[in-house]
Amino acid sequence: MFPAAVCPLLRERGHDALHVFDLGLGSRPDTQIIAAALADGRVIVTENVADFAAVPEFVVFCVRKSKLTARPRAAALADLIDAWARTNPDPYRGLHWPEPLADPETPSAGSGA
Repeated sequence: MFPAAVCPLLRERGHDALHVFDLGLGSRPDTQIIAAALADGRVIVTENVADFAAVPEFVVFCVRKSKLTARPRAAALADLIDAWARTNPDPYRGLHWPEPLADPETPSAGSGA
């Protein structure tokens, strides 16, 4: 499960972001999380592709924790979601695999650093 601290970071950027804990679904089965997402027209952000990929009626934003930058995980994930949401204001239903953002603290190849 991703950190709940991601949601306030996204709300600061104008996104209507809720964590499963905000909805009282933190320890509930995935089927209940799916039902809530469908009822409210929400995007699910998850690393648990196996359980959520089987339901094509909503948007699933798939992120591997290992692909996030070295910065604090909540900030890295908020940046990734925000960038994706801004370039995909009306995403298609199904799985989305965003490209990880470059780590601003890591010099890029050829930068001379």
